[in-house]
Amino acid sequence: MKRNEKIISLSAIGLDAPGLVSKITDRVFKLGGNIVDVEEHCRRGLFAIYLEIDLSGSSYPMDEICQKLKALEEETELKVIVKRASDEKARTQQDAGRYVVTLLGTDRPGIMANVSKLFSDQNINIEHCRMIARGNFFSMEMVIDTSQITPLPYPSALDPVQNMKEQLKELCDQLGQSVVIQEESIYKKMKKLIVFDVESALIQEKSISLFLEDLSRLIGARGKKEDIIIDQKMKGLIYGAKSLQGIPVSELEALGKKLRLNPGSHELLSILKSMGFKVALLSSGLEVLVKRLFEGLDIDYAFANTLKIDHDGIITGELEEPVLTDKTKDEVLEFIMNMEQVDPDQVIAVGDGSARCGFIRNAGLSIAYQPQERPIPTDGILKGDEIFHILYCLGIPKVELDKYLDKEASVAQKVNPLARSA
Repeated sequence: MKRNEKIISLSAIGLDAPGLVSKITDRVFKLGGNIVDVEEHCRRGLFAIYLEIDLSGSSYPMDEICQKLKALEEETELKVIVKRASDEKARTQQDAGRYVVTLLGTDRPGIMANVSKLFSDQNINIEHCRMIARGNFFSMEMVIDTSQITPLPYPSALDPVQNMKEQLKELCDQLGQSVVIQEESIYKKMKKLIVFDVESALIQEKSISLFLEDLSRLIGARGKKEDIIIDQKMKGLIYGAKSLQGIPVSELEALGKKLRLNPGSHELLSILKSMGFKVALLSSGLEVLVKRLFEGLDIDYAFANTLKIDHDGIITGELEEPVLTDKTKDEVLEFIMNMEQVDPDQVIAVGDGSARCGFIRNAGLSIAYQPQERPIPTDGILKGDEIFHILYCLGIPKVELDKYLDKEASVAQKVNPLARSA
């Protein structure tokens, strides 16, 4: 008998009891089987297990093997299902068309029902589902198989999986949920580098607006208002250096104190570093403004634009080379990946998903934080105001995330006894 005809799967479910795993695996061993994949869960008195078994080394006939495994049903009082599979089928199930979907947001009735209906309508199978955060804030992780997805009607040239992703993003938007969709193979690949677009992901938009108002008044007071270049659509921190000519850099630094990081940014960056990530910040704004925001944090790479300043501390109206723009961020990301010797699948990139953050599309996991434009060509969308929720997209359950946050709060308390606990 060919080896690919001696691969079987065994599923069992029922009331939990001591020794169930031992009884099942011992039977497999005695039948000459090798367990090549296993998943077992026990929750609130219910037991479930899935085994994929290679019986190519067994001397027993397949019919007898299936009968002896099925006999576990009476011995354990579990519902046991035994199915034959092939190597090729098993490999296809494991590798092709599988995605990890992470839902995040305020809990409300109907989230699971609506999302599962979308999958059902397109013949997408939900293979695994787990809750990673419960309570007012909700997060669920699902593994789906799209290998049998329903093709789109002719003459549509759209890819049905890409179409499903867009529908899921739209549905989650209607449900008030954030969603991240990752290929399982990329999800499983260890991430080593995370890159942020500073203005669109880490700095509060309201504080940028306040800063720009004061900057306009400062420049206008010097009779240069007609020269100012402030692009509100680009989040504001792109402006012509010539507009700042003659201004003491100390005045610009004073205005920059109005800039604030988004809630959870410090915690996120600290936790990522404690997890072993390399952290990179890309800003097409000015180094003199963003540097203060990240003081005390262990950042591996930080790129921004540097103003030329004369010996009296007056801005000359020119920038130091090289100048970082939205178009050159791709090159910077490539440089960092080469320095760290990582490939794109090991990179997480975060921005707002707009054209100014085009570099994030070259990463294994691309996340748009509070996007304003449509469509959003990223793997995921985070709608909430807590950027550290990115960590849920890495599969970190809330109980583990809370441990990290408690640790960060403890460190902050030691450094500053007046610091408020997280």
